[in-house]
Amino acid sequence: MCAADALRYAFVMQFGERSVVGAQAEKLHSLTSLRFFAALLVVMHHTFRDLVKVPGLSDVVWLGTVGVSFFFALSGFVLTWSLREDDTKRAFYRRRFARVYPLHLIALVLGVGVFLFVGKGFDARQFLAGAALLQAWIPDSKVYFALNAPSWSLSCEALFYAAFPFFAARLVRMGRPGLWKMLAATVGLSLVIAGTVTMALTPGDGAQFWLYIFPPFRILEFVAGCLLALLIKSGWRSPFTLPAAAVSAGVIYTVLMGSNRQGFALGNGLEDAIMLPFILAVIASAATASLTGREGFLAHPWAVRLGEWSFALYITHWLLLLLVEHLDPGSKARPVAFQLLEGCLFVLLAVAISAAAYTWIEKPLEKRLRGRRPRPVGPMRQLHLTHAPSQPISSEGKADRPAVR
Repeated sequence: MCAADALRYAFVMQFGERSVVGAQAEKLHSLTSLRFFAALLVVMHHTFRDLVKVPGLSDVVWLGTVGVSFFFALSGFVLTWSLREDDTKRAFYRRRFARVYPLHLIALVLGVGVFLFVGKGFDARQFLAGAALLQAWIPDSKVYFALNAPSWSLSCEALFYAAFPFFAARLVRMGRPGLWKMLAATVGLSLVIAGTVTMALTPGDGAQFWLYIFPPFRILEFVAGCLLALLIKSGWRSPFTLPAAAVSAGVIYTVLMGSNRQGFALGNGLEDAIMLPFILAVIASAATASLTGREGFLAHPWAVRLGEWSFALYITHWLLLLLVEHLDPGSKARPVAFQLLEGCLFVLLAVAISAAAYTWIEKPLEKRLRGRRPRPVGPMRQLHLTHAPSQPISSEGKADRPAVR
């Protein structure tokens, strides 16, 4: 039995023929739209930390890097949700490469030009590590934040994508009780590791690398998203509305933000681990809202479109920020009102550039590199599915997109 047949068999045995096909046919617009808000949180974190300083607002977006955890968990959810019964590892890897790498490489090359323009130094090792998506494996902030800082998260995603075909078939064979146990263990392990490392290491590059950058630790968030998707596929639905889940996540975010202002910062890794259960609750509630027709404004075409731009927004805004900082070095010396205006205008400009990058670079290159979808071979041709599986969240979503400095 080939890998595709094994995966198909596991899905049918666990969830039934109708569940396999029907679930894949659902497009979860709410999750696509939420990607924009996660990317926006990351952009605002950088903008109101590095470009301008607005009392209150800069404190609120201090924990904006939690958007990375959202992307990692959402990436696992979407890839699992959009599994194809006739898929192959080669086709999967080709889709993921086409989805992520072209814009990343273009941004990396542009980063060389930006670094030269603003007078920052770099070396070949930094470029090669970024081009090979290996920068997150090197415990040196001059490497994993080099040229285009947010791209370190794509190094993590590369590990997730490489591992996914190998553990997906195992996960889909688990029953719902097993999925719940595995999900609890994954979230618990994340908290234990983050807490232990936080206590063992002093704040700084060391703790940041092992808990925030290191791919084998961040894969726990991805796996949690995979398990959550399988629970939704099995028929489980979130008992919480999306507003309730979002408010609960906001409360925990506020508590963590307050602890930082009082001088009790826990560090990126532990804070992200604490937020993970609430991020999963938001994803589950958003998916449930989509499946039950209660998406609200998140199903609006413009909300979905903004979500489609989220990867480009995430991967391009840092280079724009470096340019604006260089051209306007006195931005933090202005009155607060002017700083607020400049920060908001920068965010709008970043969104506009992301729209252009998505329309003229990201999407055309992805389409060209993906080519035609190959026809299934062997027994897979004889399934005669009533509905062709479609991809929710724009070509399996991005996650997928992304992370941040």
